Amino acid sequence: MASRPRHEALRGLVTELLREGFGAAFSELEHERYLIDNSGRIDVAWGATVIELKSDLRREERDVLARMPDYLADASRASAAGRTTVGLATDGATLLAYTLDRGALSPIGRYDVDVEHPERLLSWLEPLLSPVPEVMPTPITVALAFGRYSLAFGRAHAALQRLWAEVGDHPEVKLKRDLWDGLLRQVYGDDVGSDALFLQHTYLTILVKAIAARVLDLEIGDPAEMLSGRLLTSEGIVGAVEADFFDWPLIVPGGEDLVRSLAAETIRFRLRDVEVDVLKSLYESLIDPDERHDLGEYYTPDWLAARVVAAAVPRPLEQRVLDPSCGSGTFLFHALRRLIAAGKEARLPPAEIVAACADKVFGIDVHPVAVALARVTWLLALGDLVQDRPPTLTVPVYMGDSMQWSLRPLGASAEVLVDVPPNDPPLRIPAGLASDLALFERALDELNRGLDTLAEPETVRDAIARAGATAEDAALLGRTFAQLKQLFLDGRNHIWTFILRNLLRPVWLSHPDHRADVLIGNPPWIVYRHLSADMKDRLREALQSYGLWVGGSLATHQDMFALFWARGAERYLRQGGTLALVLPYAALNAPVFAGMRDGTLQRVRVAITGGWGLERVWPIFGAQSGSSTTSTCVLFGERDRTGGPPAEFDRWVGVLPRRDASEAEAADALEHLRAPWPRARTLIAASPYRRRFRQGATLTPRRFFLVDNAATGRLLSRRDAPRVRGRVGNLDKAPWTGVEPPEGAVERAFLRRIALGESVAPYRLLDLATGVVPMEGGVILTAASADSRGHRGLAAWLRDAEAKWNEHSNKATDGSPRVTLAQSLNHLQKLTAQATKHPIRVFCSASGTRLSACWSSEDDLVVDKKAYWAAAHSIEEAAYVAAVLNTSVVLDRVRDLQPVGQRDPRDFDNLVWTLPIPEFDAAEALHQDLAAAALHAATVSARVGLPGEAHFTAKRRLIRQALVADGVAETIERLVDALPPP
Repeated sequence: MASRPRHEALRGLVTELLREGFGAAFSELEHERYLIDNSGRIDVAWGATVIELKSDLRREERDVLARMPDYLADASRASAAGRTTVGLATDGATLLAYTLDRGALSPIGRYDVDVEHPERLLSWLEPLLSPVPEVMPTPITVALAFGRYSLAFGRAHAALQRLWAEVGDHPEVKLKRDLWDGLLRQVYGDDVGSDALFLQHTYLTILVKAIAARVLDLEIGDPAEMLSGRLLTSEGIVGAVEADFFDWPLIVPGGEDLVRSLAAETIRFRLRDVEVDVLKSLYESLIDPDERHDLGEYYTPDWLAARVVAAAVPRPLEQRVLDPSCGSGTFLFHALRRLIAAGKEARLPPAEIVAACADKVFGIDVHPVAVALARVTWLLALGDLVQDRPPTLTVPVYMGDSMQWSLRPLGASAEVLVDVPPNDPPLRIPAGLASDLALFERALDELNRGLDTLAEPETVRDAIARAGATAEDAALLGRTFAQLKQLFLDGRNHIWTFILRNLLRPVWLSHPDHRADVLIGNPPWIVYRHLSADMKDRLREALQSYGLWVGGSLATHQDMFALFWARGAERYLRQGGTLALVLPYAALNAPVFAGMRDGTLQRVRVAITGGWGLERVWPIFGAQSGSSTTSTCVLFGERDRTGGPPAEFDRWVGVLPRRDASEAEAADALEHLRAPWPRARTLIAASPYRRRFRQGATLTPRRFFLVDNAATGRLLSRRDAPRVRGRVGNLDKAPWTGVEPPEGAVERAFLRRIALGESVAPYRLLDLATGVVPMEGGVILTAASADSRGHRGLAAWLRDAEAKWNEHSNKATDGSPRVTLAQSLNHLQKLTAQATKHPIRVFCSASGTRLSACWSSEDDLVVDKKAYWAAAHSIEEAAYVAAVLNTSVVLDRVRDLQPVGQRDPRDFDNLVWTLPIPEFDAAEALHQDLAAAALHAATVSARVGLPGEAHFTAKRRLIRQALVADGVAETIERLVDALPPP
């Protein structure tokens, strides 16, 4: 099928697929069935499914869109009442699925055939053609049944869009969406919420709540009972399902039908037989890969989580485990499975094991969908033991702010502030009362009772005082009730009990009596420079309080995970407790995290007790949002100990067959080594060239400054002001990918040649870009200053760019841009530093698998931030420096300091100058020999014919091959190896 065979051959293969794969009887299949009105023929029909065969859907999809509505309408009239008709179009290699929604054609799924995994095609088709009961729930089968390209998601998403159009402006629904959006800002540090993401989260939450009911074999009659959690509460299970942000479809006609149909899809799976966290794969399969990169939606593979749990929890029946950023619950799943295994080995009664699970394994996450996933994952981990649960089983997974950003001082005590969007005053809850679980629940009951009767605030205040609260706390809650009452009267009430109960759980967990023995998990990796302005301020203040803030050039490399390490230990870990966190590899050796490693934290003492290096394991995650590296480590620590890391750490090396490899596959693929603790990267320069090399200018957003010639009509561009358009490329990042690039005539004086990182090859410059560089006489121009100097074209270009910058860039607390476009362009004077002309300059790449360096006498070039440059005093010095930088000798000496990309070390920046490379001295014979060899290498490089369409990495490779063939590469390697230190 995948070869796109001819029409009749494809018909035979599809017929065979239906008969052998799904048991279709020959008599049930109809070929070339005429429509009722004889206006066309259906290629293949089976029951309520019609199949249109095509030669190549890449060019025939438009024809499918024209014909399929008639086929489906005809099939609907012929099929059994109440059965949904589905249309498939296929050329063998691709299958597209459609249904009719109120008479309009609605796409509901797409599948591209994978010849290595034919079973996945059957799994994708199975819910449509022949639902099979008792399917084993693996990550693949669940993702195919419910993921982004599944028929279930296609149908549900179309229905949700229709429902949202009807009810999106309802006050209660709008409040829920705004609260959801506010929580996501806490998760990601920036605005990422959209209606499309909200609908995806609604779909997923409905689905996992249905799965929770299926774990207990409960019949889903009333959808409201299932979504609110009453269905599980009636079975004695509390906290697994709650009314939340995503029950809004129930207020729209048709919403209940959608919930029932999704719930029915889950009946086929043997959910108690699950062996891993299958829900994280489902979540990832729903998010577009680009969105996943932006949101950082990559969860820990099960094999790694299981190993971390085994190392960090040696006594599972005794140790209390908390994951403060539990995501879909992977670490909780494996902590529970380890506890259950230990309980069975100790021959504990099943009910006692279940009680231990509820008492020992906790999770928190501020992401509302992650919490819904984790709660069901927690239940799934019990397996058949769920039948042995006590009369009341509370699932201890909470939607809470584990970093306690909202905790504020209040006199000698503290309070928790809960935001009320869009601009209402926050709700205030005494932190002391919130840390007493029983008292807080009684206070919540009084708040709810007061809302039911519309009581006066004083009445509620007195009732809370009688329940056991102090007079001060009761008075504060009385004022909070007054706000809740007004929200109730405004129609914005139905979410607050859920919000208050969950968001205050971290306060309870941080009480000394409730702290954990083991803090475990994979906290968010969000680099400071990618946070919103407000979150930057909060993170800086928090890290400063622990002595972890490192300013200057390292400020932008600070990361949210460092706060999870320090604040997690301080607020949730008992004395002598263990930390075990999956972190970026930079935690092991980057200077910005030295305070974590050396045990000099303020407010809490944590000593590093061990580490795992996973930088040579591929694949683990894929790209991490906001992280400078995708390489990974696991860091272990102990609270209330001091000292730096041990001398050695554990390293695993190997290529896994797939990212979600099983533990057995990981054991076969990975080799274990003991190695010296990674050498710390340092800011101390051993070479005098460190102070001479500078990073290029920050020409971002690229589409504002890098340009191509724009198309012109019969009246061509002026020679002194060509018409250009901002270049759109695959290196553009959100939010700029959705911003239209500027276009217009710009004076030639401001169109400069740009040396990008990819422009630098060994001993030779490759293709240069063209850019709008608004600099004159060493001064950065704005739209206003360009206009005042008479540069009308540049002024118009900058007006457009500045307006878009002001709209989309990070904002300060007053809503204005954090920095202006001109300030960003000249960050750290990296552009104005290039205003001075130099007879010769050396350029080197900032990243890659190999260093590349060359020189040029073109004094008008502007260097981009992906390259470094330095002025040379002579051609001989330029050749000498380039020779040093192009060698494997130098690369090998700094390789262990480099961050690692998907499979290889990536960034060089100034690491090379930590080596004692001496400054060029014309009186030194060795230096002169190196310069001469490099000048010869430049001649060899210039002679290499480079295909114009080839990628820059291929061009660099061709040049290096020529240098090796000439013999000059080996000569330079030997000379550099012989260089004495300065």
